[in-house]
Amino acid sequence: MSEHPNVTVINSMTRAAIEGDVNTLAGYFTEDLVFHVRGTLPGVGDHRGVSGFLGVIGNIMELTEGDVKLDQLFAIGEGNWAAEWERATLGRKGKTLEQYNSFVYRFEDARIAEMWMIGAGTPGSESFFD
Repeated sequence: MSEHPNVTVINSMTRAAIEGDVNTLAGYFTEDLVFHVRGTLPGVGDHRGVSGFLGVIGNIMELTEGDVKLDQLFAIGEGNWAAEWERATLGRKGKTLEQYNSFVYRFEDARIAEMWMIGAGTPGSESFFD
């Protein structure tokens, strides 16, 4: 069974985000992207455009000094939608946080138009980024 095209976009977008490849990343999003962040991550709220997305991800990368490891547990796509579940291991100031993040993506013309990121940290994770 071949990978759904939306899953291919998600995987490529994630690589570009981790590598900080802004030019490639911009091609995966619509101009009016809305990025919704919920849970125990910094940047909770609604962010617009590639710059909003990069602001949140850049802040996480800065706070962890790039010590971010992602393990995709599954990703599925159907029509103009996709969902993903990942385990993120973040390092900061000698501490480690294991967090499970869920994502829901809405696509328009094979590009991500809306993205929900919900972070579910372990007990005590609320203070990890303080």
